[in-house]
Amino acid sequence: MFEYVVKNKINLTRDNKKSDFYIAFGISKAFTYPVGVLITSILENNKDIKISFHIFIDNKIDDKELSRFKELIKFYDTDIIIYEIDNSEFLNLDDKEFTVAAYYRFAIPYQLKDLTNEYLYIDADMVAIRDLKDNIAAVVDDFILDKKGNPILLADNKKYFNSGMMYIDLKKWVEYKVSEKCIEILREINKFPEKKLKYGYEFRCFDQDALNIVLKDKVKYIEPKYNFLANISLKHNKNLQNVPMDTIFIHYHGFNKPWHEWCFHHLARYFRDYKEISPWKNEPWDKCPTKYRQMRLYAKFYIKNGNFIKAMYWIIRSILKKYKK
Repeated sequence: MFEYVVKNKINLTRDNKKSDFYIAFGISKAFTYPVGVLITSILENNKDIKISFHIFIDNKIDDKELSRFKELIKFYDTDIIIYEIDNSEFLNLDDKEFTVAAYYRFAIPYQLKDLTNEYLYIDADMVAIRDLKDNIAAVVDDFILDKKGNPILLADNKKYFNSGMMYIDLKKWVEYKVSEKCIEILREINKFPEKKLKYGYEFRCFDQDALNIVLKDKVKYIEPKYNFLANISLKHNKNLQNVPMDTIFIHYHGFNKPWHEWCFHHLARYFRDYKEISPWKNEPWDKCPTKYRQMRLYAKFYIKNGNFIKAMYWIIRSILKKYKK
């Protein structure tokens, strides 16, 4: 069912040299620029290995963005393959909170199974600040941070992983039909919400909950440094100035991202530093908040810059958003 979801495939290859490592992303078109910065950060920290990047996108990619990816090919020893996806296989799934691209992680194994035995799946709202090395594996706990920025992990009997970083054994994934089982659960829950009780999950993170159900006791948990979860709103982790020295990926989970103009968090600088050396260095910050809390932060942004008229505008917008029926 997932072998035929690709409408168009664009292969940006520098040479025919075999890749040492494979990384895949599932994104909406709006995340093309963040994923470009993420790829730049990975390449900058891993110049001694050839990495093959596979981008699964929900729409036709713009020529402007294609030219930027071609710039990366010129400067780094890498391949970038872009897959434009037919979304018909992902109908009748919850897409209110997240884009349909969240479900591409179920199709990716079937597109890569003839290329490699394993690959790294990561969300686009991340940045690499260390090299990958050769010992990354499995998944990371969906943890929170204490006041000092140290991860608070769940007890062994309550393990729950974050699906934003998964190192996948392709053969086992396909043999066990992980994708099919997850999609079956998600369609069932979407049609009969009361069946959430059957699984014991709230399904706030729709695809992630399904993966935790299907892969229970079938994953290996590794250190938080491979997927350091940092919520960069003003409310969360506000005292966290730096991430631990051994961090490899910073994952900007939550609704506020480092490419938002209204983001003031100290940890945003990691993403912004790599943006400055990427082909997206002149891309403007996102100025269109869609969530209530984002609008409140945008109002604070304008207050900070002395524009009280626009600040009042976004305060009113945030109130209307919060109490809209």
